[in-house]
Amino acid sequence: MRSKTLGINVRVTAAEKEKLSENAFYCGLSLSEYLRRLGLGKDVKAATTEKEYKAFRLIRQLKKDFDSLERSEILYRINAIENLLK
Repeated sequence: MRSKTLGINVRVTAAEKEKLSENAFYCGLSLSEYLRRLGLGKDVKAATTEKEYKAFRLIRQLKKDFDSLERSEILYRINAIENLLK
């Protein structure tokens, strides 16, 4: 492995950082590796399918909203996720 000794500072908004981090996660890469590959013009491919990623986002949103939801809404969302993964 080559020695990486130099750093590059890039200023972004909180929303931009979140989106970049999310994209890196979606590709199965660290944020540094994701940005390095993009900057060097290399291919960046998703580590999961679009369907799996949509299910992940729905689960994450369900987790965020869980305490404020009625049981019926929770079951509805779980069924939607299950149908997406079929």
